[in-house]
Amino acid sequence: MQKATAETLIPLDSPQALLSGFLSHLLDDHGMVFDRSGDNTHSFAQDGYVVELSVQSSALRIRLEAPDDNAMIFSKEGIVHHVAELDPDAAQQIRWSGAAPSVGEFPKNFRLLTVKRSEILFTGMQRVTLHYPDIDSLQGDGIHLRLIMPLNPARTPVWPVMGENGAPVWPQGEDALHARYVTLKNIRADVQEVDIDIVRHGTGLVSGWAQNTQAGQIVGAMGPTGRVNLPKAQSYFLAADGTGFPAIARFLENLPATACGDVVVALPDGISPQSYFPETPLTIHALPPEVFENEVLDHALRLTRAEVTDYGFFAGEFSNAQALRKHFKAGLGLDKTSQLSTAYWRREG
Repeated sequence: MQKATAETLIPLDSPQALLSGFLSHLLDDHGMVFDRSGDNTHSFAQDGYVVELSVQSSALRIRLEAPDDNAMIFSKEGIVHHVAELDPDAAQQIRWSGAAPSVGEFPKNFRLLTVKRSEILFTGMQRVTLHYPDIDSLQGDGIHLRLIMPLNPARTPVWPVMGENGAPVWPQGEDALHARYVTLKNIRADVQEVDIDIVRHGTGLVSGWAQNTQAGQIVGAMGPTGRVNLPKAQSYFLAADGTGFPAIARFLENLPATACGDVVVALPDGISPQSYFPETPLTIHALPPEVFENEVLDHALRLTRAEVTDYGFFAGEFSNAQALRKHFKAGLGLDKTSQLSTAYWRREG
């Protein structure tokens, strides 16, 4: 697919103030470090995405690049969301270059999916198989899907539609929706089916839906997005609790046979790594789920070495993600192109 670009110029009395707040917000909340060039241009680039910010006369210019049109929908929404947190009026003024959004219609990457079946894959993991219309035309390199359902399961869904500022308008109040990213574990484009694997636990809305859903139920989705191939490296370190299993599996199946390194995962007793993960030249270390959060950092410290391990990935609990990110950056000297540590969930309290 062809790379997508977009640009907006937001008229402001004090564009520098919004720029400063925007940069601080993305650094503090998302770990995004922008590079500065010249007097007033700041840019961030990773995995085919580019965000470029510059102050102009009474305006803030934002320029975006994304791997494809599908990914650009998420990029625009992200920018609008972050601007709105700082200046809601400015967010409403955003108008992107190119074709105007189809205001009031579903986002172009939105689909209604139908549940075909749901089953326990192994202790702690539920697999839901969905009918996904024209997944072959949307698939690209994306592996993540934003699953969307009513916050109140008893409500008839009111789905998001496009606004003038290029971001979806999400229903509020009793019609509020819950959205969560999941990973497409298996894609069978010939029969328009996908499998998503969701950790079974007692409190999550999506987990409860996965365990109780029935064939024929409808759920909303936007995507796919996200990379399927890791950057080339000599030695990899990958780690994840159950929430990151599908992503780890997708990455492993696309690594070359010459790859080396280690994978640390939280697997229940009696479940072999080979029963879920593809054959891989990397060494897989299985930890019991109940000790994974306390021990994954120690394993990372033991199994990785600066100037040897040149790519790091983690997916799982927020505090683990913070600790692994610090190790990848400070301990291994990896930059934003050679490491990714993502919080898929956050332990309350």
